[in-house]
Amino acid sequence: MAEKILIISPVPVLPGHAGNRMRIKSICSVLMEQGYVLDFFYTGFEKSLSGDHTDFFNGSVLNYKIDNSPVELLRDPLLRFKEILNGIKIKASYLQRKFTSGSNSAIFNKSLYEFKNLKKIQLLNDQISGKNYKAVILNYSVYSHLFDLFDEQTIKIIDTHDRLSDRYQLFLNEGLEPVEWKSISPADERKSLEKADVIWAITDSEANYFRTLIKKNQTKIATVPHLSPFKVVPVSNYKSRKKLLTVGGKSVINVNGLNWFLTEVWPQVWSSFPEAELFVGGSICDAADQFATTEGVTLLGRFDNPEEVYHTADLCVNPIQFGTGLKIKTIEALSSGKKIITTIEGAAGLDRFIGKGLICSDDSDVWIEKISTHFTNSDSSEIEAAVLENEVHKYNEDALSNILKSIKGFKDASLS
Repeated sequence: MAEKILIISPVPVLPGHAGNRMRIKSICSVLMEQGYVLDFFYTGFEKSLSGDHTDFFNGSVLNYKIDNSPVELLRDPLLRFKEILNGIKIKASYLQRKFTSGSNSAIFNKSLYEFKNLKKIQLLNDQISGKNYKAVILNYSVYSHLFDLFDEQTIKIIDTHDRLSDRYQLFLNEGLEPVEWKSISPADERKSLEKADVIWAITDSEANYFRTLIKKNQTKIATVPHLSPFKVVPVSNYKSRKKLLTVGGKSVINVNGLNWFLTEVWPQVWSSFPEAELFVGGSICDAADQFATTEGVTLLGRFDNPEEVYHTADLCVNPIQFGTGLKIKTIEALSSGKKIITTIEGAAGLDRFIGKGLICSDDSDVWIEKISTHFTNSDSSEIEAAVLENEVHKYNEDALSNILKSIKGFKDASLS
């Protein structure tokens, strides 16, 4: 009988028009290919999920819908008492952060208690009764309180996606308003991670940070980058090679990076190559009113499959200026057979690809020079494509190996 795994996520898996969704989908796909049966529980707040979830998962999509009306004391006194107690803990946590770490931590970091939806906890608990799961894979550490519902035999895995400790500071350093839900205190990140048996970090540097943060020696920490199988997406129109592509979600981080490119790089490129065209794909197109310029820019909008946008150009750009974790749009371009120019931040966790399709620099003059050279010289070759393909294959094999070791209980002692 096939072993079962439960996937818990605060974001839908489909449609896959965001990096975190594509990551979850790719991990789920390889696990189902390995013979596991996957159930899915959604912890987010969208009223309905795409029906594609039922078709995608080979197990069950658990009921995730709850009544959001206030809990009446007389009807359910125990649940109402728990809600009141949780509210008190949220306020106490705010005061603790304020007096121990300062007002910014109090304002911009969230308490772990703010991620507790007591109705959803109860709903999940009712549905897993009598079920045996080999493992539970939880996306984002802030929901690790859900591990309390499972017995000791169930392997508890957190896919962290990003380091969240004081993440708000990254935004303040850039003069931007922090995205509050993605930031918690280091103490809370430690508390959430220590509930797991296995922690998946998206880069080696974040894995090392988690090792210094947590105190449970028995917790396994593995680097699991984004799985992205190599599949060349040919350019559909070679009449002009003077085309660039950038993709991303509509986050403040991505808009900030694109505006750097549109201000520091694109005007100089476009003045030298007035026929040049920058394609922009993803939900970042929804924030076009925030772009520094749209001259020479074509918006492709959201997409579900990389082939929908990667056919437009053979050179990609990822101008992200700050952030955490691995930049999925960078490896996605490489695994589509594209060269990509990015920043040091945009290449985080992908050093192995530098010189094998990945160009990395924070200097806008270097960007201008590399793009101009690409526009005037056909410097690609079958040998370079073969090198990139081989490196992407090894990259995916390493990630898959760590995923399977996690599920099988780390019988291979080489992973610590």
